[in-house]
This record gives sequence, structure tokens and C-alpha cells, in this order.
Amino acid sequence: MRRFALILLVQMAFTGVQVHAQAFLKMLQPTRTEINTNTARQFMSGRTCVGCKVLLNNDSIHVYPNGVFALKRDLKPGKTLLVLSSTDSTGKFVSRTYNYYFNPPPPLKVTPSFRIDYVTISPKTNTIVSPGDTLRVRMKGYPGGKATWFNSEPLSELPADQTSGIPGFYTGLHVVTEADSLLNNRISVTLRDRSGATAVLPGTYRYTYQRNQLLVGRTIDDQTFVTVSPEGDRLGPEKAGYLDKNVLLRITGKEGSHYKVQLSSKRFVYIPEGLVDTATLAEPAPLNIIDTVKVWGDDKYDYISIVLSEKLPYLSTQEVGPGRIIVDVHGAYSEPDLVPELQSTGEISKIGWQQTEPDVFRIAISLKHAQPWGYKIYYNGNTLMVRVKRQPASLLLKDLVIGLDAGHGGGNVGAVGPMGVYEKQLTLSLAMLVKVALEKDGARVITTRMSDQFVDNQDRLLNYRQLSPDLLLSIHMNSSVNPVDVKGTATYYKHPFCEPLNRYIHNRLLETGLGDFKNNANFNFILNQPTEFPNALIETLFLSYPEDEMKILDENFRLLLADKIVQGVKDFLQASEEDDSKIQSSTIQ
Repeated sequence: MRRFALILLVQMAFTGVQVHAQAFLKMLQPTRTEINTNTARQFMSGRTCVGCKVLLNNDSIHVYPNGVFALKRDLKPGKTLLVLSSTDSTGKFVSRTYNYYFNPPPPLKVTPSFRIDYVTISPKTNTIVSPGDTLRVRMKGYPGGKATWFNSEPLSELPADQTSGIPGFYTGLHVVTEADSLLNNRISVTLRDRSGATAVLPGTYRYTYQRNQLLVGRTIDDQTFVTVSPEGDRLGPEKAGYLDKNVLLRITGKEGSHYKVQLSSKRFVYIPEGLVDTATLAEPAPLNIIDTVKVWGDDKYDYISIVLSEKLPYLSTQEVGPGRIIVDVHGAYSEPDLVPELQSTGEISKIGWQQTEPDVFRIAISLKHAQPWGYKIYYNGNTLMVRVKRQPASLLLKDLVIGLDAGHGGGNVGAVGPMGVYEKQLTLSLAMLVKVALEKDGARVITTRMSDQFVDNQDRLLNYRQLSPDLLLSIHMNSSVNPVDVKGTATYYKHPFCEPLNRYIHNRLLETGLGDFKNNANFNFILNQPTEFPNALIETLFLSYPEDEMKILDENFRLLLADKIVQGVKDFLQASEEDDSKIQSSTIQ
């Protein structure tokens, strides 16, 4: 009985059907009636009964056919009273009163008396530093003074035209040396005026100075990633790449919960402390001189093997049209007369290599096709392996394996629109329609889930890396705090070789009449990370935007979306064949 009631509620939400027309207000945002904010623009969205009239302080608000409404208002400083009401056809009404307290940020002012207002030092606290690291300081205080900080080094006052016309901003930097003591782990900033009076704001930034010790670590498994910085957005720090298990890392410092890793003399990355096993190196790592590189193929892949004396870190990227894979091995040196042994290959057409830095060995892999189809980098013992995936023999859907990921699930509900339907329900519904459409054309489809179950994102990543489909599609819906202006369809990718697949799908989705939220590069979503196959994150539309939500709740529109996604995949496959034909024609000529 409960299951039947749940199904009925979902069906009513999908269709917009109401049990009765009595006035009500069900708000998606805001969720409170007393709101303190420092932002003038505020948004409201929710739903009421079909046919009900909605007023905000006696101003009529547009209500969509399914009872959803969304609006924005700009507040004046101080208290603003907003009364939202809904009236049904019988004249009965409900109302809700909202009290907004808008306190705009105080305007930036010149420090009026001799003092230091604040000091910021980067990197932030809880940091281990080593020789060569740079400490930076920014201080706001009384203008026209003489400011000093670490080791009594002077700070420069910035010109007013660089600080929105407000004098009194001082900046400086210090490159850490072996001789630095960091003043017993405490840094103070001092400001003096012309009379010699002194203002001191003791630093609350503590640094542990690492000296005469080489800290190293090894990656804990083949799902270990390194990041560009220790901080990021809601998806975490931007990932620079993934590494195999037991890769040797030279740790030079720490910021918060991330170790700072020196890959080579000019390249640093960060790694979460939980992903690396640290130890003190008893003796220097052996010199890694590359003197043996082999290239060969079997019936599925091409391979490149690089013999090393230690498992060194590596980063990679790809290029499209012509297809190329570029792998940088950090901490490696090549013999000047290195000549790889090239045997028969199906996808690799040429190998180039160079010492781009004194401690960075680059191998450039030219491909026979314009579109790379994926690759994997891993270790076999201390031999670095690059496994290059060949273009499928047939680019017809009936001959391909497609990975299909329905976003969220179980306790991970995702976004929710004013009608109350969770993203997890809609992604599953749409993914199943895409599955049917793909299988109608003969494709074999691998799914993340086919019911409302929770699947951890790391498990999704590991599963698809092991199964290695020809393509991976991840279906999601977008959301925004702005339900009035932000709308449309979007695709997202991380690696350059995934751009064409995303572009062709995005172009087809625009044919549905949805707004254009672009084909977006360098996205940090976990299923955009694999290099083993082209992948696409499809954020079909914005659940927060009422018109988009109405569309996705219509089964016919979901059928249209599924059809357009499959057409976009077909466009990508056809374009890959045409690009190859152009390359072959130019080669013959």
C-alpha cells in the first residue's frame, strides 16, 4: 500500500496533477522566514495549486500551468517585509510573511588611525615549508607608514589606483632559504609611522620548518590522484591526474590536509594526506636514466614500455585532429641516442621523445586517427606502460559498448525542483530511455544502476575503468540558486579528446528548444577524469528553472531528450569516420 502511494505521488508530480485546488504554498526557497543577508538580490521559488493566484506585497506573480512560480527582488539596506500569498478559485487564501534583513558589506575605507586592520599570509596556517617555497603577505593599515615583516623585510604600499582608490595596502613576499628560522614558528607584521611609533599585529600563522630531511611517500592504490592546488570548489581541488600504486613522490611541504609534491624542478602538485603512505628516505632515490623504450601491439591495444629504476610520477594529455597522446615522466633522464624498438602497431603511427626539462622526459605518441579513443598509464614492476586503445573496427552503434551512468541514487538525491521530484528519479528515467534507444540500434549498454540505489562515485569510476566501454555517458540535471534567469542545457568534459563527443551531444540537445548553457571544458567531475575512453557529462537542463522542470516532467520530452543524446553520439561517430577519410585522402595526395 505504501509503495502504491509513493508511485501515485511521483506520477502526480511528473504530470503536474493536483488532488484538489485548495490554496497552499510549498516553498523550495527560501526555507526560513527570518533571513539575514549581505546580498541585495534575493530569489523565491515554490509551487501552489493549479489555477491559484500568487501575490507578493500585492504585486501579481506569474504562475506556470503546473502551479510553480519563481521571482527575484532587490532589497534596500535594512529590514524588508515581503508577504507572499496564494488565493484559490473560491477566494480562500494562505499567506506567509518573510522578514529580510539586508546588511550590505561596509564600504572599503582608509584606516583612520594609526593601526593595522588585518594581515593575510599565504600559504595558510598548518603549513610545512621548505627552501624555495614562497611566503606572501598582504596587510591593511594606516597609509604612509613603514611596514616590515619576516626577518624585518620591508613591505611595499600599493598605489591607490591598484586598490580601488584606497591607500594603506601593503604587500611583500619571502622565498624560504636554508638559513631561515621562521622566528620560532611565528611571523609578525610591524608598521611604523614617521614619528617612530609602532603598531604590531602578532601573526597567528604557525609554520613547521622542514630541514635536513627528505620526506617521501608512495601512492596507496591505482585510484590515487594529485591536484593542482590544495583548495577547490564544491567538487574539490582540480585534479592534475591519476597515478598507479606505489609511485614514489618527493614531499616538500604541506598545506592543510594536502602534501605538496615536487614532481620535477619546475612542477609541483598536491596530494591528500590520506592517499599517500609517507616515510623518511634512508638513501637517495636511484638515478632514472631511460635507455630502453619498446613499442608493439596485440589484437586490441598498442603498448609502449619505458624501463625505469623507480616508479616515477607522470602526467599526460591528448590532442585531437591529428590525434596525439603526450606523457611526461618526471624525474627521468634519457640517453641522447635513445631509439625505441618499434614493432607492428594498429593505432600508433609515430613516436617522438625529448628531454623537455633536465628532469622531465616527454614521449609524444602520434596516432593514425584524428580522434583518440583512450589510453591507460600504469606500472608493470618498474616498467612504465602506456596502453593505447585502438579505434573500434566499426563505428556503428551495434558494434560498440556504451557506459551509461544515471547520476545520484539512494540517499544521494541530487537536486530537486519546485514540484518536488528528485534529480535521482529523473536521471534514472532518462537513462533508461537512452538505454532503450541505444539498444534499439544494437549497442551493448553497461549501466551504473537500474533502480533507486546508492552507488559511490569512486566505485563508479573504478567500475568503468575496469570495464572500459567505448564511450561513457553520465546523465544529470543542473540546479541554480537563481530560478529566474539561469536555464538551459550543458555538457562538461575534462580532457581535450572528450570535447568532440560532448559538442555533438550538446548541439543536438539545443534542437529541443532548451537554452544554451554551453559545452564546458576542464570540468572536475569524477566521471570526467578517465583517460581510458571518451566520456561526457550531460547536464540536460536546470531543475530549478520552472520551464525546464515542466519539460523534464513530461515523458514525451524525456523521450525527445533521449533521442537527441543518441543522435549526438551518432554524429560523433560519423564525424570520426569523416575525419579519418580526410586524413587518408591528404596522405594519398
